[in-house]
Amino acid sequence: MSQWLDESMAQFFSHWLWMAALALCALLARPAWAEEFTGYGPLPVRNFQPIQLIFLNLPFERAQTLRPGEFTVHLESAESNEIATNQEGIQALLKFESNRTVLGGAAGVAPGLEVGLDVPFISRFGGFLDPFLNGTEDLFGTSNPERHIFPNNSFGGFSVRRDNTVLFEGRNQQLELGDIWASAKYEVWHPQGWPLLALRGAIKAPTGRAGGVFGSGKPDFGLGVAAEQQLLDWLMVYGNLDMIYPVGPITPARLSLNTMLIEDVGAEAYVGWHVSLVLQQETYTSPIHGTGTRLLDGTVVELSAGVNWRWRPLLFQLGAIDNISPVAPAADFTLMARLTYFASPCERRS
Repeated sequence: MSQWLDESMAQFFSHWLWMAALALCALLARPAWAEEFTGYGPLPVRNFQPIQLIFLNLPFERAQTLRPGEFTVHLESAESNEIATNQEGIQALLKFESNRTVLGGAAGVAPGLEVGLDVPFISRFGGFLDPFLNGTEDLFGTSNPERHIFPNNSFGGFSVRRDNTVLFEGRNQQLELGDIWASAKYEVWHPQGWPLLALRGAIKAPTGRAGGVFGSGKPDFGLGVAAEQQLLDWLMVYGNLDMIYPVGPITPARLSLNTMLIEDVGAEAYVGWHVSLVLQQETYTSPIHGTGTRLLDGTVVELSAGVNWRWRPLLFQLGAIDNISPVAPAADFTLMARLTYFASPCERRS
């Protein structure tokens, strides 16, 4: 147990030393030139582990809504590296990368109210992140022995079984539709000098193929609250707290599901030239329970860091997400990018 804890702590420090330096620069930075900064928003992260992708997650977002008549269109791509093998009575093999690409949008339909729709597509293949992750772990002496079982950037398999029952099994497959979800957000409280609060809701439709682990085969429902506050003229803070009700049971094993809780906190520091740096922490509970394995059960803590670049009418976001908890219901490491186009009646008239 002591060796396992030491390895977990070493992995935490090795992966996040450079992100700590980035955070320090962000917090000490001052705007390079005068510009009114009201925040570009946090990285819209969620739990990207390939099994958890079949459930609804409310992505981390700001509380501010679009004004009536405004709308956005976004294209997002997240590349997640995953490796896990047999553990605690479960016969498992997960060695691949998954790419989740989302085309979505949102529109302001009334004062303080916006609605959105997101359409995800999921691919699984060998990927390209293995050399980077292996090199980083070797440099800091935190190598994962499971990584040396397989060639770099290979699809080793996707199978999770309990006794003779298949729980999850997927193939090397490109660009398949996942579960589509619709969302709404409404600003409920914003007195002068206090944080802005908004209520969020979402529903997921079972459009993804459950047999290939592209969807759960059931609808999910989510409800949450988002908050934001400008602490300084160059510093924004954000927070989300969400509850997800996934409908079960799922898989041939008839797995029952628990309500999921999601917590996100983050800070965004403006550094000038339409650029801001972000640092975030996320916590996810798994809806799967009672299997006794870290791969399916347990609570995950992740850290994220990245950069926002806003040049109207576009916002580009680039970030990295790392699982720092000693459980496996989260991807080992994820790179994500998002491009958002903003349109408003004022811009169209000009």
